[in-house]
Amino acid sequence: MNKERKQPSTAFAVVTFLAIILVLIVMINMGVNTTLSVFAGVIVAVIATKLLNIPWQEVEQNIIKTAADCMPTFLIVIMVGMLVGIWMAGGTVPSLMYYGMRVISPKILVPLAFVLCGLTSEFTGTSFGSIATMGLAMVGIASTTSIPVPLVVGAVVSGAWLGDKMSPLSDTTNLASGVSKVPLYDHIHSMQFTTIPAGVVALILFTIAGLHYSGGSMDLAQQKLIMDTLSHHFNINILLILPAILVVLISVFKIPSLLGMGLAVVISAVFAMVFQGVNFVDLMNYAFNGFSIKTGVAIVDPMLNRGGVLSMSELLVTFMVASVMGAVITSTGILDVLAKNVLLKFIKNRTILIIVTLIYCYIVNFLTAGGQTVSIIVTEQTFESTFEDMNINRKVLSRTLEDSGTLSAPIVPWGVATIYVMGVLGCSTAYIPYAWFIFIVPIFSIICAITGFGIWDKEGNPVRK
Repeated sequence: MNKERKQPSTAFAVVTFLAIILVLIVMINMGVNTTLSVFAGVIVAVIATKLLNIPWQEVEQNIIKTAADCMPTFLIVIMVGMLVGIWMAGGTVPSLMYYGMRVISPKILVPLAFVLCGLTSEFTGTSFGSIATMGLAMVGIASTTSIPVPLVVGAVVSGAWLGDKMSPLSDTTNLASGVSKVPLYDHIHSMQFTTIPAGVVALILFTIAGLHYSGGSMDLAQQKLIMDTLSHHFNINILLILPAILVVLISVFKIPSLLGMGLAVVISAVFAMVFQGVNFVDLMNYAFNGFSIKTGVAIVDPMLNRGGVLSMSELLVTFMVASVMGAVITSTGILDVLAKNVLLKFIKNRTILIIVTLIYCYIVNFLTAGGQTVSIIVTEQTFESTFEDMNINRKVLSRTLEDSGTLSAPIVPWGVATIYVMGVLGCSTAYIPYAWFIFIVPIFSIICAITGFGIWDKEGNPVRK
C-alpha cells in the first residue's frame, strides 16, 4: 500500500537543507574526500525523500534526467584532460612558457606575471597548472629582484584564476555552466561583463606596483636554465602556439563545445606528431594518462608532468555524485519551499539577490576549506528557483557562482588552493592581500546588479535599470 506523499513544511525544508550543509562542512573539514562528502549529502537527501514518502521511481527519473543534462559537460571535461596531455607532449605549453619568459624584464615583471599566468590558465584550463608552470618561473625570477615576492605571487594567483574562470577548458567553468544548465559559451560571455573590467583595473594596479618596485638587478640564471631545458627536450616553435589560439577562437566564434573541443584535440595531436615526432600510440597514452618526462632539472619536471583523462577522473566522479545529490534534493521540493517561504521574504530586488548569492558562496567556500566545487553546487541549488522567480537569466546565476565560488578559493587561508599555492611557490599567506583581481570582481558583480548592465531576463533580453 502506497503511503500518501507529504509536502515539505518550511521547518522541514530548513532543517533538511542545514543538515546537508552541515554534513558537507563537517566531513570536508575532517579531511574526508570531497566526493565522499557529497555522497554523504546524497544519503541525507535520500532520507528526506523517504520521510516525505516520495516514490523512488520519481527520484530515479530525476537522477536519469539530470545525468542526461550533464553528459555534454562530462565529455568536455574528458576532452580537456586529453588536450592538456597532448599539449604537453606536443610542445604547445612548453613553447608558451619559453616565449613568455623571453620578454620578462624587472619593469614589467608584475603585470606580466598577471597577464602570462592568465593566458596560461586560459589555454590550459587549470589555475593549478598555471601556478606550477608560468607562476613558478615568475616567482623564481622575482626572488632575485627587489620586488616583493608576495606581490608577484598575488599577481600570479590573480592571473591564474582569471584565466581559469574564463577558459572553456576549466573544470569550474564547465561545472558552473553545467549545474546551472547554461550553454558553456553563454556562461563565458556573461562572465565578461564582470571579469574584463576587473581584469583591466587589476592590470593597472599591478603595473603601478611593478613600476614602483622595478629597481634592482635580475639574475637570469634560473630563467636560462628553464629555457635551455625546454629547448633541449622539445622542438620549440612559434607555430606550436596555434593550437592554443584555436581554443580561444572556438570560444570567440561560439562553435558548439563538443565539436570545438574535439577539433582542438585532433589538430593538437597532428601538431604534436609533426613538430615533436611523437608516435600515435604514445600520444594516445599521454592523452589518457598524462604527459610524463624526466629532464633531470627539478624545477622543470613539475611544470611538465600533467594532463590526461585520469587527471580529470576525480572531478568527473565528484560532478556525477553532485548531480545525483542535486536530483535527489530537487525531488524533495525543499528548495522551492526555501525560495518561496524564506529567501523571497528577504530578497526583494535583483541587487540584494546577487549580493546574498555572492556572500552565500563565500561562506560555503570558507567553511569547506576552499571547496569551490561544493560552493558552486550548493549555492546553485539554493538560488536557482529564486533567480527563476525574479525573471533573471540563469547565466547571471552561473556568472555569480564563479565571481565568488571559484575566485574565493585561493584567499581562504586554510583552503586547499591556498595550501597548494604556498607549497608550489614556497610562500606564505602574505600574498592574499595582493590578489587584487579576486577582490575587485565581486564589486563589478554588484555594479552590474545595480545598473542592469550585463543582466538579462529568462528569455535572454537585456534588462534595463
